[in-house]
Amino acid sequence: VLNALFAQPVHRKVLDNGLTVLVREDSSSQVSSVQLWVKTGSIHEGPLLGAGVSHYLEHMLFKGTEKRSGKEISREVQSLGGYINAYTTFDRTVYYIDLPSEHTSEAIEILADAGFNSTLPAEEVEKERDVILREIDMGKDDPDQQLGRALFETAYRTHPYKYPVIGYKDIFETVTRDELLDYYHARYVPNNMVLVITGDVIADELFESAARILEPFPRKRLESVYIPDESRALAKREQALSGEVNISRIGLGFTIPGLHHDDAAGISLLAAVLGSGDSSILWQRLRQDLGVVHHVDVTTWNPGTSGLLWVSMIADPDKKEAALEAFWKEIEALKKTVIEDARLQRSQRQSMVGEINNRKTMSGQAARIGAAEVVVGDQDYPRVYLEKLRQVKAEDLQRLLNEYVVPDRLTQVTFDP
Repeated sequence: VLNALFAQPVHRKVLDNGLTVLVREDSSSQVSSVQLWVKTGSIHEGPLLGAGVSHYLEHMLFKGTEKRSGKEISREVQSLGGYINAYTTFDRTVYYIDLPSEHTSEAIEILADAGFNSTLPAEEVEKERDVILREIDMGKDDPDQQLGRALFETAYRTHPYKYPVIGYKDIFETVTRDELLDYYHARYVPNNMVLVITGDVIADELFESAARILEPFPRKRLESVYIPDESRALAKREQALSGEVNISRIGLGFTIPGLHHDDAAGISLLAAVLGSGDSSILWQRLRQDLGVVHHVDVTTWNPGTSGLLWVSMIADPDKKEAALEAFWKEIEALKKTVIEDARLQRSQRQSMVGEINNRKTMSGQAARIGAAEVVVGDQDYPRVYLEKLRQVKAEDLQRLLNEYVVPDRLTQVTFDP
């Protein structure tokens, strides 16, 4: 299955202006996904850190260009039978159109127009400011969002991961249209972009189209953004929140290395074995056997040079301490034994199935290709990573538990009534 998954090559070409084009031909259905990845996110905002300008700009890019109004962009995509959207993260902003493959070149032209020729109309800047302010307020009313934000603010002291992607309200409110334009012109340059296309297409033809559409936009100066590494914590970090809630939420974040590290695959499997689904160890022990939590889940987040193994628990307030005690008791017991091979193999199968399912759509394939290029910098990474997943042994999980799930790597945040 793995060999079939990666049999179809990714064709790669760097245009004369520095823009990278990646194409995977897939004739299984007559649709394509065209994605413009801009290598800029909230951690790249420099003097504007904490303002959320990457996310603000994402909202603005479909509001009008020198050639099209915002409504015309929407109508044109719809007339092609397509769907247009975008998202912003810490390290990238992605704009994409999914549509019938016969209109792929038109999608490239629309994204190029938005990517390089947006005018950021003043009235739309103010309208979208109000939209994002409502988003920020909604986040303050969401206990899970508050907990996640507190975890990053507490776990990271120097790395800009500590700033929320959407920005802080009081800083965001001060962002001017001129600052948005300056950020747009500084970061939205061809040599900071990757165009990813998957679908029923021919790579050579698309390279010609991409060159014709995109090469007129010249390579520009791109200032490198200094991103400090986070120093290793020497002791447990903690933050306690309270609010108008009737249940306790617990977040335990253990610092782990990034995707490039040899332990990354093993740590993701460890997370799955511990807390992915109702057959996982912590779910069975803490919820089914002891009844101290309503929910427990373990995931990993490590796209950069460092990340977190995140344990999330929901418990009645009077059982919160019992839940924490039961968690640590179970972890310490697991450190002294070897996790059953059956559990490990089940998690390995689930990881493989998950990867296959993520690639069933053209959009999913393009997202995987873009992440390999922009986040990791190596198109062969997904295959190597899955191969590493297959090679993890139960003894490896025991070592990883002892090395990473320890108090001095812990950031603990709670949200109580």
